[in-house]
Amino acid sequence: MKRKVYGALTMLAVALIVSVPMVQAQAQSRLKADVPFAFSLQDKSMSAGNYEIKSLSDQVLELWNLDTRHGQLLMKQMSVQANKVQNPKLVFHKYGDQYFLSQIWDGRSNSGVELAVSNREKEEQIARNGLQQPETVVVAMK
Repeated sequence: MKRKVYGALTMLAVALIVSVPMVQAQAQSRLKADVPFAFSLQDKSMSAGNYEIKSLSDQVLELWNLDTRHGQLLMKQMSVQANKVQNPKLVFHKYGDQYFLSQIWDGRSNSGVELAVSNREKEEQIARNGLQQPETVVVAMK
């Protein structure tokens, strides 16, 4: 009798261990964007290309260049709110010919992720004496 109980408990444990990663994988949000220009992401240069943005957890995003096979992990630092649900998009600040990723909207709610201003973007702001506001450039995601 004990063997049957232990066997049943073992099978239940194995089923739970197998099912948890499958549920987590289904919960991941994956969006794609074709970014036609090079940009800065947290002081790292990212090349133009096809990107996949994945939500790995409530606090971590991964931005993956599908062309170069290079990625960057992002900690969600700040949240930004809108009055209504936003389409999935990436929002960049543009200074001259330099682009800086500023916001990520997944299209599922009226909140998005706002990235902290990087040191490189701060340097660009200082070089322009803070007089010129950056141009906002939006890239739609699918």
